[in-house]
This record gives sequence, structure tokens and C-alpha cells, in this order.
Amino acid sequence: MERSIALNYPAAIPVGHVVELTRFADPRPERKRRGLGESQAYTVPAVQDLDTGIRYLNHAHASIGGNGGNSFVANRYPFEPLAQLEVSEVWRGRVLACTLVMVEGLENQHTVLRLAPLGEDAAR
Repeated sequence: MERSIALNYPAAIPVGHVVELTRFADPRPERKRRGLGESQAYTVPAVQDLDTGIRYLNHAHASIGGNGGNSFVANRYPFEPLAQLEVSEVWRGRVLACTLVMVEGLENQHTVLRLAPLGEDAAR
């Protein structure tokens, strides 16, 4: 079954490429899971383009505090999500469509991907 995935960061992935999505578990105690949990790694998946090897992350996947700094200083982000993040799902699919939208109020681009499942995920 096809999936549409919304990302709050730019991820320009060409149609036809295979990607791996990694979702993370909500670390908040179950009784306190109210609200959006903004700036938490579980709110948006990490994506890796398996054809190019490029990994796309939100700062919450790569930094334990705040938004990772300011735009004037280059941050030394890791090449993979933080090891302490608990993985809740890994899913592979082929990109059927990719749209990037400039969100002017946030001065950032958001991405929407339409994905067709691969392998075992296609049977679900």
C-alpha cells in the first residue's frame, strides 16, 4: 500500500529512488503523551536515499538539545541518528513523487514523499 510521508525538512529525493524510513519511539511516559511533542525525534522519520547514500535528518535526530545551534556556525552533526533513539519502525519504499514547499513563515522547506512499498512491506 502506498504511503505519503510529510517531513518538516527538505529532502529532494528523485522519483524512482529507493528510500529507507526510520521512525523513532516516543520516549515520554505513556501517561504524559499529550500534545504534539514538538522538537522530538519521534514526530518525523529519518530518511536515507539508498541509491545515493544520502541521509536526511531533522535536528532532533542528530542533536540532544534545542535546534542544534544557529545558522552562522556550521554544526558537526553525526552521519547517523543518535544511538540513544529507540527505533520503532524501519520501512523501505520506492519514491513515486516528491514535493518540496517553501514555508516562508518558518524560513524552511518541507517535503512530501509518496512511496510504494518494497519486499515484505509490499505485502502489508
